[in-house]
Amino acid sequence: MFGETEMETVDFDELTRGQVNARRNYLMGLWAGNQLGLQSSELTRYVQEVMLSDFEEPGPQDVIRKVRSDLAQSGISLEEAELMNRFSTIERDVRAEVLSTD
Repeated sequence: MFGETEMETVDFDELTRGQVNARRNYLMGLWAGNQLGLQSSELTRYVQEVMLSDFEEPGPQDVIRKVRSDLAQSGISLEEAELMNRFSTIERDVRAEVLSTD
């Protein structure tokens, strides 16, 4: 009926999950970079490092570990619960943002 061409299907759940994760990691890196006092190109570079850290292992623990370590190395002590709360808040806000757009 449509010839030899098959229509590719897009897994919208996976696409949305990828968008949420990327935006979440970007905002987490931006937040942490601001906590570290980074500016301009240093901040941009740091945000990229945080985003890339998400590819070390499945799940968000690699991002959290990086941010926590970087903050600790700079003398900024955060309880894991505080960091997880920040992370969860960012992820919740991003999910709402992504799901509310067309």
